[in-house]
Amino acid sequence: MTLFSSRSSKPESRDADHLARIAIVGRGFTGIMTAIGLFKKVERPFHLVMFDPRAKIDISDGISQPASTVLTSRVRDLSVDPKVPDDFRRWLEKDDTWRDRLTADSAGLEHAFVPGEIFSTYVYKRFSEALMDRPDVIVQFGSDAVTAIDRHPGGGYSVVLGTQQPTRFDAVFLATGYGLREPSDVAPAGEAQSAVVIGGGIHAVDRALGLLSDTRISHVTLVSESGFLPQSHAPAAVGAVLTDQPMPRTLRGAFRFLREAASRADLEGSGWQGIMNGFRSRARDLWTGLTPEERARFKRHVKAIYDSHRNRLPPEHYQRLHHAIASGAIAVRKGKVNCIATNGVLFSAPTGLEVLPADLTIDCRFRPSGTDSPLVRSLIVAGLATRDELEIGIVVDECGRTEANALHGLFAMGPLGLGSLPDIDLVPQIVQQSHAAASVVNGWIGGADKAIPGKVRSGFPGIE
Repeated sequence: MTLFSSRSSKPESRDADHLARIAIVGRGFTGIMTAIGLFKKVERPFHLVMFDPRAKIDISDGISQPASTVLTSRVRDLSVDPKVPDDFRRWLEKDDTWRDRLTADSAGLEHAFVPGEIFSTYVYKRFSEALMDRPDVIVQFGSDAVTAIDRHPGGGYSVVLGTQQPTRFDAVFLATGYGLREPSDVAPAGEAQSAVVIGGGIHAVDRALGLLSDTRISHVTLVSESGFLPQSHAPAAVGAVLTDQPMPRTLRGAFRFLREAASRADLEGSGWQGIMNGFRSRARDLWTGLTPEERARFKRHVKAIYDSHRNRLPPEHYQRLHHAIASGAIAVRKGKVNCIATNGVLFSAPTGLEVLPADLTIDCRFRPSGTDSPLVRSLIVAGLATRDELEIGIVVDECGRTEANALHGLFAMGPLGLGSLPDIDLVPQIVQQSHAAASVVNGWIGGADKAIPGKVRSGFPGIE
């Protein structure tokens, strides 16, 4: 499907042969946000193709791994415009359809948590508006699955779609959220009464609570390999609390600093959440200074508990979870699932192997961000990308550029860069990165000479 802005009237704006060609792989939040950034920042005409085999455009996919019923960020943190941080709140206040369905926090609407469908409507509205403002841009939605990416002999990149001939693009953005994967539900043979949900993150908790709302499911076993579950947001929103003390530059010292600061905050009654928010704002500098050994130690011993405090549940959901645990509706087991069958799972508990019977099994474990997919493997084999040290995703810079790529026209956006950029799976960070990446692309296209008649000039260094 090809989209043109309804304001487009110039024939040359539709001549795709003379436009820089940009591909975005993925149409979840990260992909749509990348497109918005390009519309806003790239000043010259271009031809954009957005690939995703899924017919549904799920905006909240990729920020809640995958989309949950309620987003775990407050309204104040969900603007798609970095210059207007309250844009989402303003939109909610003006939209009668959604405003009346929300119960605002006593501190104001900006502190409320909203269903993913509301945020999806807002983001797609802003996407449509940004496209309408660009009558010189051509946008196509492709339903083909991208299976490989390589360097093109003529410069730029070859994007392979199944068995079709490769298509050349000047720049490619990988925006696949937490990775391309198949559905993970193991369906029951008959009526389901009990379920096993594998994983200890927000998505696993969301699925477990959702199953209990179905009257057919009476019991859920939640299997967390680390034994940790997400903590709660503060009842009232807090900002980043920073101390004047310099943060230690070692992993052990930094987390001792964090524990002591959080303990003091709890004793003072201000809560640990603000301390964690402040720590996260400095985490990127800390991460870049760690040795490879310390990064590996973080993955083995610290990551699970850090994520449980970084990715937090809305207070209402946290209370529902612990009420279900106290009542016995949810049982939490620590251990590793070795095998999934149609009637349960083989489970390595601290005391040994067990079989956990279940009518329904749902696998919500965090997987590396698509690094085991054929698409990302093709990039690594071609020398266009490298896995990060934690094997979570791809090594990127702050704009999302894959550092192994000499031309810097290949970007791995959002959660794909989690091993390089802490918190890059959160909305404010994805928004900032999308605009930064688009500014880089604008530097290439904006600095190009005008196209010579009869010759295509992409505007990218070394590409004609």
